[in-house]
Amino acid sequence: MIELNGKEYECPSKIPMDLVDDKWKFLILWNLATKPLRVSELTQKMPDISQRTLSRKLKALEEVSLVHRVVFPEVPPKVEYSLTIHGERLLEVFEIMSKWGEKYAKEMGAKIY
Repeated sequence: MIELNGKEYECPSKIPMDLVDDKWKFLILWNLATKPLRVSELTQKMPDISQRTLSRKLKALEEVSLVHRVVFPEVPPKVEYSLTIHGERLLEVFEIMSKWGEKYAKEMGAKIY
């Protein structure tokens, strides 16, 4: 049994599922994998997300130490988001999931472009 942030986990694999519990958090982390990005850049990469949702998801990821926020003292202020070490380690899991998904798709007869 693991107790973390007031929650009890019987299985440690439930922890990352709780931290990245929707597609937007997953996509934010995936997009931050290569380099730090500003909110406008994230919006360009994920045009279907609303500004409000993006802000809420970034804040949630920051609160659990998966994303780091840096505010540069400029006018207008520049804010950049990047992965923390914990976020980078979680990408390893995403990569395994991606490989599994591709293999599964091939075995199920999917067209792969």
